[in-house]
Amino acid sequence: MKAAQGPLPDPDAPVFESFVRVRFNEVDSLGHVNNAVYLVYLEQAAIDHAVAAGLGVDRLAAFGGAFLAYRHEIVYLRPAYAGDVLRILTWLGEPQGARVTRHYVIVKDEELPTPLVFGQLRRGSGVAVGEAKVVRASTDWVFANERGRPQRIPPDLMRLFHEPG
Repeated sequence: MKAAQGPLPDPDAPVFESFVRVRFNEVDSLGHVNNAVYLVYLEQAAIDHAVAAGLGVDRLAAFGGAFLAYRHEIVYLRPAYAGDVLRILTWLGEPQGARVTRHYVIVKDEELPTPLVFGQLRRGSGVAVGEAKVVRASTDWVFANERGRPQRIPPDLMRLFHEPG
């Protein structure tokens, strides 16, 4: 089974949650969110997760590298429209040397949470059976040094993704 079609994370797994309201300039001529926009949402959720974990560009450099996208897989399950509130959930698989897979699920939500938080780490996905899943996706990331050469992901770096910021 492909990663993008895989199951939701374990109920106790650390999952990063963020929200976006679809803007009118993000839809295509049919009124659906443009496919390319979902990639922007996914990448921003990954960046938000890293920043919330204290892993901005300078901190990653202190670990000796940065994460580079190697491969994206996006499965479009149902359309979203301008004005829809989307909840983006993302979590990391186990690292394999220099590579780690980040998983995502985007679901429609009723409204933005109040107070609106930048993003937060929670336990489990909180996605109910039958909830309106819009996208399921995965990205393979490679940790690379300043010359762009892959290097093993430091365990201390991975631990930060699993701890509340």
